[in-house]
Amino acid sequence: MDKLKLDKKSLRSFGITMSLALSVIAIVVFLKRYNSNFALQVASGFFLALAVSAPVLLKPLYIIWMKFAFILGWVNTRIILCILFYLFFTPISIGIKIFKIDLLDRSIEKDKDSYWKPKEKTPFNPLNYERQF
Repeated sequence: MDKLKLDKKSLRSFGITMSLALSVIAIVVFLKRYNSNFALQVASGFFLALAVSAPVLLKPLYIIWMKFAFILGWVNTRIILCILFYLFFTPISIGIKIFKIDLLDRSIEKDKDSYWKPKEKTPFNPLNYERQF
């Protein structure tokens, strides 16, 4: 939030983007309801005029819009993570606990001499050491 670009190019881009977005919304409203929304057209023209002629005047609107976007992003992230956690990870966890699955193989078996797992031997090939990542 502290590193907002407030140069003319960024403000002009913001104005043009807002003008295009409001124009698209006005077109969609017109196609759905068959009546034009004059306020959206005026706002679109206002943003386009300011973006072309005086992008510096868009600075306060840009700052407010970016603060709103930051807050919206913060809230959406939490909502998406909660949905993901409670609808995806929680049922998997419950299923693992019900069926007593040990994904990490942590069970202790007293009759075993060692817990080491043997590694299968492969012939040495120098090409395996190139481009390891």
